Amino acid sequence: MDTAKWKLSGDRWLQPIPQPPEHAWGFLGNVPDVNITAMSASYGRLVALYGPIFKLNLLNKHIIILSSQELINEVCDESRFSKMLGVLKEVRLALGDGLITSLTTEHNWKLAHKLLMTSFGPMAIRDMFPSMLDITSQMILKLERMGPSHVFDASDIFTRLSLDIIALIGFDYRFNSFYTDTTHPFVSSLMGMLKEASRRSTRSNLGNKVRFWAWRDFQRHSNTMHRLCDEIIEDRRKNPKDVNDILDVMLTARDKETGEGLSDENIRFNVETMLAAGHETTSGLLSFTFWELLKHPDKLQKAIAEVDSVLADDELRVEHLPKLKYVDAVLKESLRLHPPAAQIAVHPTGGNGVLAGKYAYSSTDIFVLNLVDLHRDPLVWGPDAITFRPERMLDGGFESLPPNSWVPFGKGARACIGRAFAIQEASMAIALVLQRCQVELADPTYELKVEQTVTQNPVGLFLKARLRPGWVSQGSFGGRSSVSASPPSVQLRPLLPQATARSSRSPEGASLTILYGSNSGTCKSFAEDVQAAAPSFGFVADKIQTLDDAAGNLPQGRPIIIITATYNGQPTDDAKKFVSWLESSTGNTTKLQGVIYTLLGVGNSDYVTTYQRVPKLIDALMEHSGACKFAPVGLANVAEDVYGAFDEWLQDIWKALQAYTAAQTESKPLELEIQLKDRLGSTSEKNMILGTVREHREIANDGLGYVKKHIEIVLPNGMSDYLSILPTNNGPTIRRVLNRFSLLADATITFKNSKKSYLPNEKPEHVYALLEHYVELNFPASRKQLAILAEVTKNEAEKLEVDRLATSVFKTEVLDKRASVIDILEAFPSCSLPFATFINMLPPLQARQFSISSSALAVKAGNIVTITYDVLAAPSLSNPKRTHFGVASTYLSGLHPDDKIHCSIRPNTSNFYLPSDSTLPVILIAAGTGIAPMRSFIQERAAIACAGGNTPVGKAIFYFGCRHPRKDYLYKPELLSWEKLGVVQMRPCFSRYPRASAGFRYVPERIWAEREELKALFEVGAKVFVCGSASKLARSTEEGVVGGAEGWE
Repeated sequence: MDTAKWKLSGDRWLQPIPQPPEHAWGFLGNVPDVNITAMSASYGRLVALYGPIFKLNLLNKHIIILSSQELINEVCDESRFSKMLGVLKEVRLALGDGLITSLTTEHNWKLAHKLLMTSFGPMAIRDMFPSMLDITSQMILKLERMGPSHVFDASDIFTRLSLDIIALIGFDYRFNSFYTDTTHPFVSSLMGMLKEASRRSTRSNLGNKVRFWAWRDFQRHSNTMHRLCDEIIEDRRKNPKDVNDILDVMLTARDKETGEGLSDENIRFNVETMLAAGHETTSGLLSFTFWELLKHPDKLQKAIAEVDSVLADDELRVEHLPKLKYVDAVLKESLRLHPPAAQIAVHPTGGNGVLAGKYAYSSTDIFVLNLVDLHRDPLVWGPDAITFRPERMLDGGFESLPPNSWVPFGKGARACIGRAFAIQEASMAIALVLQRCQVELADPTYELKVEQTVTQNPVGLFLKARLRPGWVSQGSFGGRSSVSASPPSVQLRPLLPQATARSSRSPEGASLTILYGSNSGTCKSFAEDVQAAAPSFGFVADKIQTLDDAAGNLPQGRPIIIITATYNGQPTDDAKKFVSWLESSTGNTTKLQGVIYTLLGVGNSDYVTTYQRVPKLIDALMEHSGACKFAPVGLANVAEDVYGAFDEWLQDIWKALQAYTAAQTESKPLELEIQLKDRLGSTSEKNMILGTVREHREIANDGLGYVKKHIEIVLPNGMSDYLSILPTNNGPTIRRVLNRFSLLADATITFKNSKKSYLPNEKPEHVYALLEHYVELNFPASRKQLAILAEVTKNEAEKLEVDRLATSVFKTEVLDKRASVIDILEAFPSCSLPFATFINMLPPLQARQFSISSSALAVKAGNIVTITYDVLAAPSLSNPKRTHFGVASTYLSGLHPDDKIHCSIRPNTSNFYLPSDSTLPVILIAAGTGIAPMRSFIQERAAIACAGGNTPVGKAIFYFGCRHPRKDYLYKPELLSWEKLGVVQMRPCFSRYPRASAGFRYVPERIWAEREELKALFEVGAKVFVCGSASKLARSTEEGVVGGAEGWE
């Protein structure tokens, strides 16, 4: 802490409140630091840099942002601070002096609050249950009727739900939102009004005055809302109803002391307020809650288990609600991470003062309570404050929270009057959806995007819903199907009885279910290969599905083939829900009785601790739950012959299935037509975005190892921990294929009968584009591919040699030398492989994943990332006379500024991220381009240190292995400048020049020599990060350091 800036005031020292540097010599103040549509994200970045208190100059006002429980709890003292309208001051231009947009001191607020309180009391909320059930039932029926393949916008459907509920309960008015495809004009106008109000709050008075067109739209939206509310009120006055709803209270209630009632104008404003706030809050709450549940399948399964336990097959009743304790905890946790109104403004009422005993403020200062970061204060919520963990709200956890640490509904007298209303309708919606439906993300790779006006809501969150097994859509609110749920009996010998086969046959063959879990695309490609081969063995699989598609819905009495991988020790994105579903009922040993399956696990043995973890877990859970394997589990190792292992496993599978059907059908061979005409074409992996290269430079090229480069990419929005790049195959390799098959570069091809989704079936494609964009050309050949090549090799001597490669020398001659199919074809000219067969045996071109080497805190835009990579260009191991070019690195190396690149961001699902407490020490270990994530860590801490805020950084030691201090010491000027700043201590190890690294050649030996220093850091909670070759650096570090840890004592 820089105490030189502190000032003595009276008998105490006062600390200055930090502020980010102003822009454009002060003319723009801090306006560029804040994105008005993502205010919480902007504040979150500044909190990380400047700590829990900082001030901003937004031109039209100066504000002080508070983000910790300690500070916010103090300003919640209503004897010293009072609520300000903030952005609601602009909303007031439309909603007048309704409950939310009026000041606590105003007469109309006091009167309306007093008269309407009874409408939201416990008994009144309980009496609202039938109407809430009425509307929620409409939503459930709509989900059922849309079908399992229908994609819907979460915000849209929950907006319809909450709007219809508040309209019916509050004003006996039906919007009938579930019977129309269009958004009601009131909602459209409300959103338009709120967006403009949010913009107006950040502009100067002059800026608002000159935007007359924006003011005209604001008034148009406001008038649309006014007309609807006036119609509702006028209809009630003309046609009185014997209902005791909120509108009736507004029209008839009188203050017992003064006899005063609400004015006509104030009734209109409060009707608008109820409709606006009453649906915005719950819509956002439900959207965020389902997002969190779907991203945390274990929590989803707990919620489902509770709903099943409490409701079973019954219709939801009001007495069920208090028993849904875990659902209530889920909602509280969702509100913690995603408070509907993310900021509250207050101002001092007692003149100048001092906050927290060290920050001076004046009577004119405005304090903004940053609820998002308040709800993530590690001093209250612990080191996992950013994690969705509903359990923290159970067993007294919620009740024991410090005061004003959880305030999603506001605070004190100005807390939301409809809190209990929102919780009850949200609880009912979750209970009914989970009881009857399986909900899933339409796009499993979707990452949360939040748009903020007065409230915040997710954007682009699309879902799908299907009926849970046993439920039938009856056009009314019925229960489960009356069909018996008893599983069919399954005999172990034979594993697949003929009787079962006959019951599940289609006209083309016996039915087969193929499921996969895949992030990189390998397992999906294998699943497509199984689907394509199935007809040849008497089976048919109409489609392949993700494992998540089958969660809670595994078919019985038909063979299931599962192909899945492990991603950072966890299930793949499209298998998380499936694994959690299996884990949720480990005590039920008959849950999967009648399910018959086998499984192929795909993994990389370099990652010793997590190798095949998820496939083995799935197998163990399924077997424990009563499922029966019809063939042994297969394990394919990416570090070896993954395709050969797949081929061998698949042959065993078909043999095991032979008893399942006697019929054999022939599949149609893949055909293609070649035409001599030009046609440009390309493809890209699903879920890719288009980035733009901003900078590209060499950072090492002195003859020691590969050339190393640094590339900076601008993304459309956001960033994460990894960047997946979809490369293209390089020109030299493509020309080798063209030459080998005597194809012209300007030819087009048309595939027929292909069942592989990555091939352009039944449409012409440019042959060069096919080889460039669609298939992997450099993967090592598998034993099966070698067998195919041998069959079409005409020269007997060459045929014997190809056969030999598939024997005991396969690993040394093919895998270790990475001999691809095109390498084999060039080595044996008499091999007459058709081009169609060549394409059909190749896997799809896959994205390559790179660790991001930059920190979002260091880039104000927040959407610029860098990656650091080796350019692989070296003599081919299979033919030293030829140069082998790495696919991804060659592609990246050819990019220039302003070039476009297909890429996607991926979050870190492991524990590889800096601790939320920046004061904790870290030990970083890397070699070569493994420096990438370490650079981002150090850059983040440097940004925090340079900000000059109140967030100190802990000690960081970086052990970096390279060859020479002047040749491949990557980012040396940056690292030394950060060392000078005090955020890192560099401990390099130069294998070719050890005298420049205290005599140490390699990282493990230096770590061992300095173990006493590291031991002291471990004792205060240091976290260790290692990045480099899993088979070299990580293993040697583990053996040399962890293996000798006993000697540290």
